[in-house]
Amino acid sequence: MKLPPIVTTCLMALGIDCCSNIIAQRLRAWKTETPFVFDRVLFFQFATLVALTAPVNFHWQNWLERTFPGWKVVKQRQDASLDDEEKGVFSREDGTNKKQEDEVRVRDWWNIFRKWFTDCITMGALLNTTMFLVLMGIMKGKNAAQIATDMKNEMFPIIWNSYKIWPIANFFSTTYCPVERRIIFLSCCGLIWNIYLTLVAARL
Repeated sequence: MKLPPIVTTCLMALGIDCCSNIIAQRLRAWKTETPFVFDRVLFFQFATLVALTAPVNFHWQNWLERTFPGWKVVKQRQDASLDDEEKGVFSREDGTNKKQEDEVRVRDWWNIFRKWFTDCITMGALLNTTMFLVLMGIMKGKNAAQIATDMKNEMFPIIWNSYKIWPIANFFSTTYCPVERRIIFLSCCGLIWNIYLTLVAARL
């Protein structure tokens, strides 16, 4: 049975992100020179976070694609071929060649830029960082004031660090990735990023 695209995408993203959590835990043990002890609580907190945010991101990417389509259809004129002329399909009565107009799909670079900017630089960065800090705070049993403090202290450092990775990744995803595969591609690119987020989550 074929699963719906949103289910397939979210399951694959969950698998990739959970792997990054395990790697991050091992790196933390190596960095602190302590024996590795698998932190089940942190693992399941991170898995729950991904399970909740992946569908939101799936719909977000679909909204971006509907709002800023990466392709547009334009009419392209070309001379009639010799075969066409022989058949009399495109020949005018005065003997001059008639132009044939074909509809072709071309990339809409202005829409691609707007989609990239909205997702990576503005709303996408704010949306994902806010979801991360709020949901992780809730799962750690923090109250609203503590979550607000985390957002004040961590929001902009996380977003600033995200600019070291995501502008390039988002450009390739919005330009060359089908929308239904975009979350998987970003999860693969975000393997290192999610290691960073795991380390942030561990200190919250």
